[in-house]
Amino acid sequence: MSHKMGMRAAVAIVLGMLAGSAVAQDAAWEKAIADAKNEKQLVLYTALVGDPTLKANVQAFEKKYGITVNVLEGRGSDIRERARVEQGAGRFIADVTYTSEGQARLIAREDKTYVVHDATPNLKGLKPEFARMTSNGLFGPVMTIPYGMLVNTSMVKPDDEPKSWADLANPKWKGKILSDDMRAIGGGYLMFFAQWNAPGLGEKFHEELAKNEPSFTRDMREAGRRVARGEFPIYVPFILNDIANLKGLPVKPVIPTEGVPFVLYGNVLMRNAPHPNAARLYIDFSMSEEAELLWAKSGMGITRAGLDDKIPEEVRPFANAKLLGTTDPDRQDEGLALAKKIYK
Repeated sequence: MSHKMGMRAAVAIVLGMLAGSAVAQDAAWEKAIADAKNEKQLVLYTALVGDPTLKANVQAFEKKYGITVNVLEGRGSDIRERARVEQGAGRFIADVTYTSEGQARLIAREDKTYVVHDATPNLKGLKPEFARMTSNGLFGPVMTIPYGMLVNTSMVKPDDEPKSWADLANPKWKGKILSDDMRAIGGGYLMFFAQWNAPGLGEKFHEELAKNEPSFTRDMREAGRRVARGEFPIYVPFILNDIANLKGLPVKPVIPTEGVPFVLYGNVLMRNAPHPNAARLYIDFSMSEEAELLWAKSGMGITRAGLDDKIPEEVRPFANAKLLGTTDPDRQDEGLALAKKIYK
């Protein structure tokens, strides 16, 4: 046999092995779907209370697979404690929890209520930056809540609008910035942490920003209306899709050139889930094109690649905004201590 014929034979064998593996994987997933349908239901815990897009996703899943999703909503701390107590007593009720990536890592480590799960088909469609977050098999990324700036268009001329986070350190904004409190857990701290760890910003940026004496609030929903009323020309950080609630008012969202701080939400599998196949199927569906487009149309960021031309033009900048960074629960005490030091 010639060298070329030998190489061709070797390639053919490898391709045959790969094809056989793919067929086996497809068959295994089809069996998982069938087993999920036989389980007929699943229980979902979430702290994202009353979100219409989450409800729409649940309904789409139920319609596609005929599996009932029983949703329990509540405060994040209450949901966490409920799961911890239930599992500690050997009562395994929840199958999936929809939560932030940071909380998923923290709770998995401290409470042991979340567990890793086998890969599902839709993991292959994720953007690279989110695919990396699935490498430990714990978290299924679904969407991001992106934060930018809100500007009063009656008070700030287009040429004067801040285009970057760095622009906020300009002395012309002294006393004119309303900010969610960076010294407490929430959007303000998320912004602080992401900027602190971003190239070109860091601690020096916050030392300069502090000189502009931003006014702090802990009412993010009312903050946008305060800017619309002219109490302040700028509010940070602003959840970009909240602009829909300020329609007709003299305000506009700004996506800073450095990128947006974000909270990544997704699903985790509960330990000893009573409906494990239905749980995996729901986790996979939540990363599908159908589910991602529901989030994109609501103005949230998406984790799946290749959907640009299917996202409505008015929310496309939000769905695919450049990411600046998010929080790290392992460095929370360090970050809060620094924020309190800078913003006294």
